[in-house]
Amino acid sequence: MQNVALVQVNYRFGNNVFLPHSAGLIRAYCESIPEIADNFKFLDFVYLREDPTEVAQRLDAPKIVGISCYMWNWEWSKKLAEQVKKFHPDCLVVLGGPQVPAQPQDFFESTPYVDLVVHYEGEITFSEILREHLRANPDYSRVDGISVRGQDGQHIQTPGRARTQDLEVLPSPYVAGCFDYLMSETYDFHASQETHRGCPYSCTFCDWGSAVFTKIRQFSDERLYSELEWFGKNQIELLYNCDANFGLLNRDLSLTQKMAETKKAFGFPQQFRAAYAKNSNLKILEIAKILNDSGMNKGVTLSFQSMDDRTLEAIKRTNIKVQNLKELVGLYREEGIPTYSEIIMALPGETYESFADGIQKILEAGQHDGLNIYVCIVIPNSELADPDYIAEHGIKSVRMPVLLQHSSPSEDPIVEYYDIVVETKSLPQKDFKRIYLYSWIVQVGHCLGLTQYLALYSRHRGNISYKTFYESLLEYGRQHPETLMGQELQSVSEVFDGAVQGGDWGVVLPRFGEIVWPTEEASFLNLVCDKRRFYEEISQFLDSLLSENGVAKSTAEHDLSELVLYQEKMIIDPHTQPVTDLDLEFDFHGYFDSAYTGAASGLKEKPNRLTITSDATFQGDLESYARTIVWYGRKANKFRHSDVRVELLGVLPASQ
Repeated sequence: MQNVALVQVNYRFGNNVFLPHSAGLIRAYCESIPEIADNFKFLDFVYLREDPTEVAQRLDAPKIVGISCYMWNWEWSKKLAEQVKKFHPDCLVVLGGPQVPAQPQDFFESTPYVDLVVHYEGEITFSEILREHLRANPDYSRVDGISVRGQDGQHIQTPGRARTQDLEVLPSPYVAGCFDYLMSETYDFHASQETHRGCPYSCTFCDWGSAVFTKIRQFSDERLYSELEWFGKNQIELLYNCDANFGLLNRDLSLTQKMAETKKAFGFPQQFRAAYAKNSNLKILEIAKILNDSGMNKGVTLSFQSMDDRTLEAIKRTNIKVQNLKELVGLYREEGIPTYSEIIMALPGETYESFADGIQKILEAGQHDGLNIYVCIVIPNSELADPDYIAEHGIKSVRMPVLLQHSSPSEDPIVEYYDIVVETKSLPQKDFKRIYLYSWIVQVGHCLGLTQYLALYSRHRGNISYKTFYESLLEYGRQHPETLMGQELQSVSEVFDGAVQGGDWGVVLPRFGEIVWPTEEASFLNLVCDKRRFYEEISQFLDSLLSENGVAKSTAEHDLSELVLYQEKMIIDPHTQPVTDLDLEFDFHGYFDSAYTGAASGLKEKPNRLTITSDATFQGDLESYARTIVWYGRKANKFRHSDVRVELLGVLPASQ
């Protein structure tokens, strides 16, 4: 028997660890082949990011080591490969996964300790590598879908392998028992599940399509139901769906129902995350209802990436029409289901003005809470990484450490990197910083809710655009560095300046636990803990903004203080009481209910009492607050109180 080690490491998220799904698929398939099962013994998975030298030393006489690679483990994986060769020089070292280069000649020259790389789907290819290894004189160039180091130092790239048409030949690693031995470990495991492979889209910033080719291929319902039962019985906390477009297929609705039934039976999985289909159809709404009712929903994606027509053409992307977005947001809001949209900074064709105007359009369509804005990563093997595409669009990038948000800060000396777009033909680098800071202030203030009501009020009472509001708030921070907003702006500017020089994007706030936060979440946490002072300062900003934009004092000054008070009390903070009563002279709650639809009625002077009941109180426990409200709760809009009863003073109570 020859020993085989399969490696797929990820970062820990507190006590949460992902099971090595890709490595499990390879093992399950290989062990289903008698010739391989009779001749090879698979060692325990390597799935924890530990010292690679110690990992290599612990391996029990491996003959083959297969390593699954992506951007979050690429440098670590190469270091492990180097150490494996040091301690086990006769071992065949194989790398696969999305990160391995499609044209690996330079890679082989820089990594003399790597023998072979697998391109694209790896299960069948790896099995053929094992079979070839059994020959007296193995010649790996007989295996399709790989690149192998040649005797003369040049690599040999074999013909590409056709995609696996019949996915039923690939056993489930869960059902096959590959991970059963891990269930006695003390970690809270997360699991990944594929229901199909393929993607019908060809977005230039993504490599999903090239990795698995475009045709959609499905795993059977029976297999998926069996996996769901395994997740439930083994108390898998979070289930991550690996599909490019969950909800694309008609059967995804029944799968979701089965998932909900599984949770009802076992209490697990507790949460479900997916990349939803780009067409955001009504079938996904039905899926979201089931997930919401079962307490598993973290929000539904209404996807964009950009609102600029030139940019959409450059990235080969089509979008939901803005009018359709408005309708969808309204439908989901009626059902009480959170949604979110995603925008990418510095895509080809984008300018600062088109980017900021795009955010304006999204907010005008009613997508107020769920807007997540990301830097543009140059993903290896994507069209965005192609030299001709880079030259065409004048793309410049900076290599910087990977932002592994919500991971535990690592003292690991091995740093992972990715390339971030910081300049294009249409966007000078100085404007990239403008975009970044504007994105930060919109997410902190609007999408995480700290100034959302203030911006809505300014838009509907003073006809001040969201763009003007948040550009003015940034300028206020610049002009008043002594304020909390000014301090956060300075801090985030420093993070940005360091990041584009190769520094970290993430922020660690020890009082909220040993967690890496993106800048907007870190700022929210800092500001919400000094809420009283923050809103005292913001009151001055708001008064000045309304005056500068011609909003007469007679229409604003009498209700401004109540507006700020309402905004403050509606945000959940670490010291929120179970029940809060708030007496107001104006009907702000009714006003904002209509404002979310884009048709705000006039603010009525109507004395009322708000009774705000919180289903989450933290008694000052900052770590629990940060995890529940920001980490787990951001995409589900957990930052704002939802249980509010309105009693008109002198009138019978009415539920709102």
